[in-house]
Formats: sequence, structure tokens, C-alpha cells
Amino acid sequence: MNLAEIRKYLAEAGVQANKKFSQNFLFNDDVLHRIIDLVPAGKGFYVEIGGGLGSLTEKAVRRGLAPFTVADLDENMLNVLRNRFSDRAYIVFQDGAKIDFSQYYQGTKGYVFGNLPYQVSSLIMMNTCFESRYLDGAVFLLQKEVAQKFAAAPQTRDFGPIAALIRLIGHAECVFTVHAEDFYPAPKVESAVLKVTFNDHGFSREELSSFADTVRMLFSNRRKTLQNVFKINCIDAGILNDFGDITMKRAEELDWETILEINEKIGRRK
Repeated sequence: MNLAEIRKYLAEAGVQANKKFSQNFLFNDDVLHRIIDLVPAGKGFYVEIGGGLGSLTEKAVRRGLAPFTVADLDENMLNVLRNRFSDRAYIVFQDGAKIDFSQYYQGTKGYVFGNLPYQVSSLIMMNTCFESRYLDGAVFLLQKEVAQKFAAAPQTRDFGPIAALIRLIGHAECVFTVHAEDFYPAPKVESAVLKVTFNDHGFSREELSSFADTVRMLFSNRRKTLQNVFKINCIDAGILNDFGDITMKRAEELDWETILEINEKIGRRK
């Protein structure tokens, strides 16, 4: 899809990009091909989050990815998607941060992808991780800074709760950068493509949510010492005594094994 086609579909629908949904439509055809080529064939199902005008959707149906569901919250975009793809994909009104992927699971794990709205990308990524029992992986187009944080390693400045959640159940990598001029309208920031691969694991949604709560607490006041973070969150700082002299450290200084052990000890006391 090129810029002229983006403008044509918007004009035919009588709409403009909606700031409420952080709509920035990718029109660089080479980039669109590179993104969809990262999505492996032969999975049990496919879900695109935030179909928009169908730039990625078009590439997916041409590759024959099936069964294929496209989710969006904007009725105007859903009408465009239904007109273009209703014979080749299931078009649904669905919040990407609340999708229950078990409804698509028939014994073979699926794959999710999409150009995510910036303001809800964290919520969508968390829900995708919570539902990862049913998924082999995800490819998301995100704000570059956000993608880098999601792929960050422990004991680095960018490492935080979602990076920890991803690391618990798989791994993530920033594959390539997408420039602002490749979108209409052009955002004020650069974007990046993040690829997440999920391991086979036995964690329930509840267990992953509990882990997310723990790491969110640990990183809730990044500039404060762990002793103060535990005090602020009304958690017994005595837990930290089992790990040597770390009470005056900050969360970003913790190695991965220590984070896992702290989570286990907090879980036992809940």
C-alpha cells in the first residue's frame, strides 16, 4: 500500500487519522513486506491487532496466513477492513489489550502481529505475554524507545517490568528501525519492529500476572533503594537479607537470578 492508496481509503470512508487511537498508517511497501516476512507460516492461527486501513492485513492475506483474525476498536477502520477483507479474514471489534487467545487455540499455537497504538502498546504487550501459552510469538511495530525497553537486558538502564515479563517466558529483539516519514500522518518519533519468541512454559495467566506485579513493584521507584521501595509498598524488607548486601541497591542493579528469587520469596508470603 502506498501513500496515494492510504489517502484514497481515508477519503472514501470520509475519515481522517484519529488521534484518540494514535493512528499513523504505514505506507512503505518494502517495510510492510519486511514486517510480514517475520511472521512464520504454518501456525495454528493468526491475529492482527490494530488492522487500520489494512496495510499489513493485505500482506498477510496475500501470504495465505490462516485462519486469520483482524482486531480493531475504530468502527470506521472496521468498515474499511470488512469491505476489503471480509471474505479472507475474520474482522472483529476487539480491544487488543484484552484478547483471550484461547478462543483461537485448537491444539497448535498461534502468532500475533500489528502496528500498535503508542499509548496502549504496554497493555497490549502485557496481555500478549499473559496469553503466551497459546502463542509461539509476536511481531509488533512500536515506538522505537518502547521497543528498546521491551528488549532490554537485566542490569541495564532500560530494563523494566515488561522486559522482565518477556524474559521469563521467552526473548525479544529489535529487528529494524522504521522512520517517521514512512507513516501518514508522520509521528514525531521513530518506530521499530520488535520480534518476541515465546518458550513452551507452564505458567498460568495468574502466575504471570503475579510476577508482573512483583517486578512492577521493584521498579516502581527506580531511583530509590530496594529498602525504601519495599517500605513504600508495605513489604517486609527482611526478604532482602537473604541476598547479602542489596538493601541499598536499586532495582536496575539486580541480576536476573536475584529478581526471580525475590519474586519467589514474595510469592510465598502472599
